[in-house]
Amino acid sequence: MNPYLIVPLLALFLNLSLFTYVLALKGKHRVVHLYLLYAGDLSLWIISIVLYWSFLPIHWMPWIFKISSISWLLAGTLFLEFVFAFLSKNPNILLYLLRGLALAIFPITLTTDWIIGGVERKYWGDMLLPGPLYVYGVNVLIVTPAVYAIFLLLYESRKEEIGFRKQCYLLAFGTFLTSILGFLTTILPRILSQGDLHYPPLSGSASVIQSLCVFIAIAKYGFLEIRLEKIALQLYSKLREGVILLSTADELLYWNESAKEILGFSKSSSAPEKLDLGNFLDGFTRKPFTRMDFKKKSESPAKEIRIDDETIYSTGPVYLEVSKSEIPISGRDLGKVYVLRDITEKKEASEKINMLYSRVVRDLDIAREVQNTITTRTFPDSEKFKIFSYFRPYDHVGGDVLNCAESVDGKIEILFADVSGHGISSAMVAAMASISFNVVSRKGSKPKEGLLFTNDLLSSVVTQHFISAMYLRFDPKTLILEYSYAGHHAGLLLRKGETLDLPGKGGVLLAVGTPILEDYQIQLQAGDRILLYSDGLFEVRGSKGIPMGNTTLVEAVKKLSYQDSDGLIRSLVSYSESFGDGIMTDDLTLFCLEISESA
Repeated sequence: MNPYLIVPLLALFLNLSLFTYVLALKGKHRVVHLYLLYAGDLSLWIISIVLYWSFLPIHWMPWIFKISSISWLLAGTLFLEFVFAFLSKNPNILLYLLRGLALAIFPITLTTDWIIGGVERKYWGDMLLPGPLYVYGVNVLIVTPAVYAIFLLLYESRKEEIGFRKQCYLLAFGTFLTSILGFLTTILPRILSQGDLHYPPLSGSASVIQSLCVFIAIAKYGFLEIRLEKIALQLYSKLREGVILLSTADELLYWNESAKEILGFSKSSSAPEKLDLGNFLDGFTRKPFTRMDFKKKSESPAKEIRIDDETIYSTGPVYLEVSKSEIPISGRDLGKVYVLRDITEKKEASEKINMLYSRVVRDLDIAREVQNTITTRTFPDSEKFKIFSYFRPYDHVGGDVLNCAESVDGKIEILFADVSGHGISSAMVAAMASISFNVVSRKGSKPKEGLLFTNDLLSSVVTQHFISAMYLRFDPKTLILEYSYAGHHAGLLLRKGETLDLPGKGGVLLAVGTPILEDYQIQLQAGDRILLYSDGLFEVRGSKGIPMGNTTLVEAVKKLSYQDSDGLIRSLVSYSESFGDGIMTDDLTLFCLEISESA
């Protein structure tokens, strides 16, 4: 056996081992497919070298060299294409030119002596005699793609996370050593010695250096595995919650912009090698947990929250809810994913609710004052729309909620809710719901999210009441009304003499853990009116004890809809009072959004 065969056989074994290992890790991603294609081409190149050095019949060798040349003609292009995909870059004109050139040169190699001029037998095996275009072809199709790929790996990875940069550095380093060794033992001697070689060329076998660097990148930094989650990481980068991925040794593998901001890092600051959350969060534990709340060590300036000209709450700390889960990184290594959410507003709102709860229970007069603050009396004014309302509690205070606010983007946010029961306790829950609305309306959330926020905020405090509600968002610019139901009866759309139900449904708040809610949307038109009313309007009982019912009330609306909005509201209140002989059984609230005829 030719002892020189040990070199290509060892390189073939290592390349095929890495090929199998990568295939076993993940084989369904385009980046991995391209790498496997490139690694397979390298293995074919090394198999060709084994044939060259096996002292086969000399008359076979010219055709073996020419046919097998496809492996090294395509190697540079395949590697460059893999690097483009790995860096999430779109192919450019250079890659397309190299593809076409490689495919065009192969037929020339088969049919002419311009690339492979012949074969010469040496002491280590057979060596090709270069044709007049051999050196140019090798430089263009192998050396040029390698140099360009190294440049891309170093340049494009500058602003990436540390783990990915290290992967790029390893791949660039391995490619550089492989290219240098191949150039010094194969190309340069041919240039200096008019095509002759005096020792075995290592151009194909040298790829084992690149393969070893790839293996280290896989084993240590999750190469080709973390990168497979690039799309997910791009999605994480858009989240308002902070997302952090750490290795077992707390090495920072990834974090999004929200995580940097939450922890107090500036946008321009570089990512640390390691990240210990215990340095940022009081009481942070390394023991297993799924979700916990922590106070941030760096406190924001103190805030004073006032109600009725009296300070009732002052806070400075920032609170974070941290969710933790494990995720496989590479091999048997497990990483840790942390999701950070700023719940300071939720904590503040909870404190306000607790303070209000005790005060309302102790003092009915304060409850009445709170009732006045949670019910919107003055509405936004516009040429495109008008708002009309009516509010009357069953007793001194009631459980109906009518809140309206204008967000920074000009949209009108409306919460129309009815707390079960009436009196002080219902008014207290209504106040809590109003506080929740004041918090969520500033965020510009979808109606469904606003209702779920209220449910989540109050569920741990309120145990004896439930809330039926509607949350609406109206855009005066587009006349689009978004809304969501939470157990409330249907609102009414009055359009061109017709009275229609606003379609939709949803679960009651505080009745179950998390109600099933949906978002709905409707395009309003000039002259449309949206009418909402609490169940106190149709739960009145007649002289024989029979309740009016919603169906009877809707029929009354149809008959009275010719009136203007203010007159319609007054007529409906009068109709309800007449039906019940002036005896009301619950809080009474009405709301009407009227789109101007000129809108």
